Order: sequence, then C-alpha cells, then structure tokens
Amino acid sequence: MSLYCASTLTTQNGLLMKNLMEFYDQSTTQDTTKPGSRQENRRTNLKKMMSIINGESKISLRIVDWFVTNFAKKYYTVYDLNTQRGTNQDIIRFKVYNDYKLKLKAYSKRNFDPFCRWERISIPYDDEKYMETTIGQLNFFKWAIENKIVDFIESNYSAIENDMNGRNSTSKRRSPTDTDSSEPIGQSDNTKTRKKREELSVSACKCIKKETVKIVVKFN
Repeated sequence: MSLYCASTLTTQNGLLMKNLMEFYDQSTTQDTTKPGSRQENRRTNLKKMMSIINGESKISLRIVDWFVTNFAKKYYTVYDLNTQRGTNQDIIRFKVYNDYKLKLKAYSKRNFDPFCRWERISIPYDDEKYMETTIGQLNFFKWAIENKIVDFIESNYSAIENDMNGRNSTSKRRSPTDTDSSEPIGQSDNTKTRKKREELSVSACKCIKKETVKIVVKFN
C-alpha cells in the first residue's frame, strides 16, 4: 500500500487523484469552514463516503453496487438533477445505469469501483489520521455523491434491499438442472461445456418505456 503524495502527480492516475483530492479535501482555514461553505461541503463528501465503506451507515457497499448495476438497470432509474453551467442552473434527466456504463467505459473497472480492490493507497484526513482506499473507490463515490445517487439510495433503501434479497433468494432456489450445462445425452463429463452466464437483471432499455416529463422553453 502506498502513501498518497501530491509531488508524484505526473501520470494519468496522478491527475485523476489531484481532482479527487480536491473533491474530498480536508484542509481547513478559519474562513472556509463555515456551514454551507465549499470547504464544509468537501468535508461532508468524505464523511458520507467513509460512513459507507466503514460500515457505519445502513447503506452497504453491496447495496450501492446492486443499485447501479442491477436495480437501476432493471427499473431504468431516472430522476431530475440540478446542474451548474457557468452562471446558469439547469435541470437534467439523470439516467443512473446509462451514466454508470459510460463512466465504466471511460475509466475502466480499476479506476471506477465501489469496492476497495486493486492497488491500495493511504490518504490523510483529520490531521494525523489516514484512510485506506483505492483510486477507483474514490472516483466511484465522487460520481455517486455528485449525482445524488447516495441520496436516492437512502430515500429508496427498502425497495432496493428487497429487490437484491429477492433476486439472490431466487438464484439459490434454482434446481441443479437449471444451472448445469446443456450437454448432449451420453456425452462424457470430460467434454462438458459451461453454460453461458445469465444476466441477473434484464435491462429496461430493451423494452418500450413511457415517461411524462416537464419541458421548459426559454426565449432569449
């Protein structure tokens, strides 16, 4: 495990880390720690992430992962999200699963993963304390916090948890014949073929979905 050091920011990962450290920045001054300030928001970002990865929040990493990879895919989760563009504030329709797949393609699993996998780093916070994490975990939660995904999970926790538990229970109840490979009768075990991996959740994008949305027309 390596210690994060700002002086080594020369690679692509280094530039990504610089952006992530700004998002989670824990440095404090007398003028920037007032409630509602940008610095206070950064502190909140780190606390929100740490409460989940340390098991202090009811939201587990499994729930977060299930929501973005299965629940949002199955139910085509979309909600309004306020975005800042220069001096103007716009509202966009944020499609969770679609955006997750785009980010995964852009960063790869190594640099975009809710779990603490791959190469670990140690990041300082609250003076002399350190947190063990990965670039991928920091990047994933930056995306999840910025786009209100953690807030959405908190508001819809029961539905997401029930969907996850229900799907896992169904998988466990499946008979051996459902999971065995489809080998021809009389074929030996040595030539048995492996069954193709099955999707846990079918994407809602594969069917027709009707939505009612508000549209604001502006004339300059």
